[in-house]
Amino acid sequence: MTTKLLVKDLMSKNVNVFRNESTVLEVVNAMASCDVDYVIVEQSGQPTGIITEHDIIVRMLTQGLDPKVVIARAIYTNPLVTIEETATVEEAAKLMKEWKIKHLPVTRNGKIAGMLTYLDIAFNVPELLPAMKELYRPSK
Repeated sequence: MTTKLLVKDLMSKNVNVFRNESTVLEVVNAMASCDVDYVIVEQSGQPTGIITEHDIIVRMLTQGLDPKVVIARAIYTNPLVTIEETATVEEAAKLMKEWKIKHLPVTRNGKIAGMLTYLDIAFNVPELLPAMKELYRPSK
């Protein structure tokens, strides 16, 4: 069964965006105050990466780095996999499964327009739940 539901119908429209040179402390404070587990990083208006809680744990805490001096560009995930807002949710689920990502930035004309997460899909499109479950399995 396929759905014709579009990414723009499910995406969150409020996405925190930071510059490459922002400190990780600025990023973490924003994530905490907005109760989100990701931010987008950009340079000159173009998205360059994403920082998730996982990135902060793996690339900052386990290395004992100081979030006041480390910049966002040093820990973000890149390349940034994105999808156009006019794509179908099914296309988004396939892309997330292929890249093993839980957060999919949504673009409009090359600019960040929103964010689609695996939970957005799992809760709103039950027939795609098996694909989303695979993203939650621990790596072997």
